[in-house]
Formats: sequence, structure tokens, C-alpha cells
Amino acid sequence: MSERLEGLRPSAGWPVVHLFYRLDRARWRDQSVETRAGAEEEFSTWLRHTAGEAELQLVPLAGVTKFDFGVMAIHPDLWRVQQLAQQIAATALGACLQPVAEFLSLTEASEYITNELDWARLLIEEQKLDPTSPEFATRFAALRKRTAIYADSRIHPKLPDDYPIVCFYPMAKARRDQDNWYRLSFEERKKLMLQHGQSGRRFADRVTQLITTCTGIDDWEWGVTLFSRDLKAIRDIVYELRYDEASAVYGVFGSFYVGIRFAPDQLAHVLHLG
Repeated sequence: MSERLEGLRPSAGWPVVHLFYRLDRARWRDQSVETRAGAEEEFSTWLRHTAGEAELQLVPLAGVTKFDFGVMAIHPDLWRVQQLAQQIAATALGACLQPVAEFLSLTEASEYITNELDWARLLIEEQKLDPTSPEFATRFAALRKRTAIYADSRIHPKLPDDYPIVCFYPMAKARRDQDNWYRLSFEERKKLMLQHGQSGRRFADRVTQLITTCTGIDDWEWGVTLFSRDLKAIRDIVYELRYDEASAVYGVFGSFYVGIRFAPDQLAHVLHLG
């Protein structure tokens, strides 16, 4: 291909990548002190430069159990996301990092989001407003605006920078004979997901979440990234939401990856590179 590869922007949503690595410590320690110091500086410089790049949201992670180092990144262009793993591998430290898991997904606004018909039904049937009244028009306009803002925040998210604990896991919906999510009607699925969303909102002051879609672009159907200041809050939200029918009957979960965010100049400390 002679043409440039930049410009691979999805028609809706932003590409998201999660990369997790183990550090091959034997290979790392086989190198001289001077070589390791240079590799550490090179990688820290790359992290600082990349984290400051326009449009790119980069979250470096120190793994707690399943990985040593990881990154979560969002960028409007698929080509830029693709470059990240290659850039990591091209560094001296990256040559000592062994991939554990990687996930590609896309930001989206859920198809189950409350729409204008839902809001109209709420105002008319539950709040008993006359659809021709000025009050109805005012309330409906406010709800429409709120929905638009929420949908845009899902498609074009701004990752929180004040929550140091990050948990990522992939998931899908069951296709078992008796419990096949995709054999339910849209109305049934929406009802279950609205209940699920209401349960999750109880944790709004403790956990921020980003749900991304993987269907057709990775082995799972969704990726869930949770941000919090409290590890127990992550445990609590996952535990409580599993009692919802959408999860208890139809949820299928992959491995959970928990990491702690760090600044580029903390690299040697969090990875114990000495």
C-alpha cells in the first residue's frame, strides 16, 4: 500500500486498546546496570511523550497479580492505537515485556439507552403531564438534552484522572439453549438492561465505568473498565450487579485485570527495575 494509513477513524466511536505484559526479569537482569538505566530512561521518556499527545488518552498501569505493566489507550484513529504495541515492543524495556493479554474495542452508546419515546411515556403515563402543555415541552427538552450529553460521553469519553485503581474485564451474553440472550425480544433485553443500569447507578459516587463493544473485533462482546479509589468498591459493584437477571442468567465473564495507575517518572519504582 502506498497511501498513508492514518485516517482510519470509525464512523462512530473511538478505538480502545488494553495491553497487559509480564516483565521477563531474568532477561532484564542479564543486562548491565548501564543498559538497564538507559532502557528505563528511554521507556519513561516514551511514556511522558505519549501521555501528552493530543487526542490520545493513555493510562499506564502497574499490575497487581496477572500482569506487571499495562496500558489502556483511547484515540479516534485506529492506526494510532495500532502503533502503541509496536512502539512498546521497539524499546529496550519492551523487548523484556511478554504479552499476557490484549483487547481491542470501540466506544459506543448502548442501544438500550433511554430514548425519546421512553421519556414521553414517562412524562405522560407516570407523571401525568399533558403532552400539549408547556410544562411537558420544557421537561421533554431537558430530558432530550440530558440523553444527548450522556450518549456523547459514552461515544467520546474523557477518562477520569483522579481514580487510581483500574479494573478491566471482558464479557459476553450467554447463548445457551434455554438462556440465549439473543433469542429475547428487544423489549425484554432493554427492560433487563435498564434494571441493570439502575443497580449500577447506586455506585456512581464510588465507581466510574466505561463500557466498550468488542463484537466482531475481538473474542468477546464487551469490555468493562472500572475506575475507583477503593478496591472494595470495585468488588462491591461486580458482586451486586451479578444478582441482576441480565448478569445472573445471561452474563459470561472473562478474566479480571486489576492495575494501579502511575506517572511516567514512577516506572522504575512500580516495576522494581533496580
